[in-house]
Amino acid sequence: MSIRAAIRPRRSVFTALAAGVALALSVPVGAAHADPPTDDPQTAADYAAGWLADQFATDTDGAYIPLPAGGANVSDTAQSALALAAAGAEEATFDDAVDWLTANAADIITVGGADDPGRIGYLLLLADAAGEDPTDFGGVDLLDRLDGTLTSSGLYGTADPTWDGVFRQSLALLGLRAHGETVPTTARNWLADQQCDAASPAAAAGGFPSYRADTTVACTASGPETNSTALAVQAFAAVDATAYGAAVDDALDYLAGAQEADAGFPFAPGYGSDPNSTALVVQAIAAAGEDPAGTAWQVGGSTPYDSLLSWQVGCDAPASDVGAFASPWSSGAPDQLATQQAVWGAAGTPFPLDPSFTSPTPVPCTA
Repeated sequence: MSIRAAIRPRRSVFTALAAGVALALSVPVGAAHADPPTDDPQTAADYAAGWLADQFATDTDGAYIPLPAGGANVSDTAQSALALAAAGAEEATFDDAVDWLTANAADIITVGGADDPGRIGYLLLLADAAGEDPTDFGGVDLLDRLDGTLTSSGLYGTADPTWDGVFRQSLALLGLRAHGETVPTTARNWLADQQCDAASPAAAAGGFPSYRADTTVACTASGPETNSTALAVQAFAAVDATAYGAAVDDALDYLAGAQEADAGFPFAPGYGSDPNSTALVVQAIAAAGEDPAGTAWQVGGSTPYDSLLSWQVGCDAPASDVGAFASPWSSGAPDQLATQQAVWGAAGTPFPLDPSFTSPTPVPCTA
């Protein structure tokens, strides 16, 4: 059983201190922003989806997010398409993006001469959201290609997992579950073994680092981070919410301990809230069956949604920027990655998605 309610007062004090450390490091927090264009999370997701739709370029294959120097940014294209599906907005652009990803799937999934399980996971999630056949996604059998990346250890992919092991594993599991596929025991065990256990320091217990090379050694206090933890929670909830219930509760306790004074979440404790991390944690909370706006996740009367929406560019900005999300690294300007992932959280929709598109997308600052 979760112990969050019992430890919330102590952890609220910790997060206030962490916010002070973040300010000392000159990392901005949401409270410093101008008023966002809405205080309703779904409306915020719709506004951001409209901004994202305007960032797509088109060619004969469909729609994609361009790189500054030309060509397509595959990651941004996939994540932006998932954002449109999460919001249930800009259906035409979503369809065009899926067309582009389908047409280029064979090239997209190969990175450095090997199939990339993270990219395949994203495409499997998109295929599910679009109602596409995962065994014939642009002529590619995504399920078979993902299976071909499974190593003897249970990890998907042969690339160095130091920075993305848990994240790509979680994407792979989510992609499989999106299509009702059974996750191999070795794959689920690999992810479960990455979680920091009770032998780790209290600040780390329940969290997931990007990768634990030796799972027989306890995590350090600074080992886990919120992004990998949040995606792992979504994967566990999708694979078997009952069997992994204790692991999910432990992970949520870690996330509660990392929560900042503005009710948002940092990449790791002490870094200050950011929209990407806050959005991923909101997804995790929802995947676990809890309410991100509920009292268990409030700090000083604020909710994670309040922190997340504080990053949305408001009505005092140029019209072309309004609705996007800024980040601690963008000096108040729109941040493409922050906007994509912020929509996932603002829409309150964990992976896999079950989109219901509505039309038209509202225009901010016109009321």
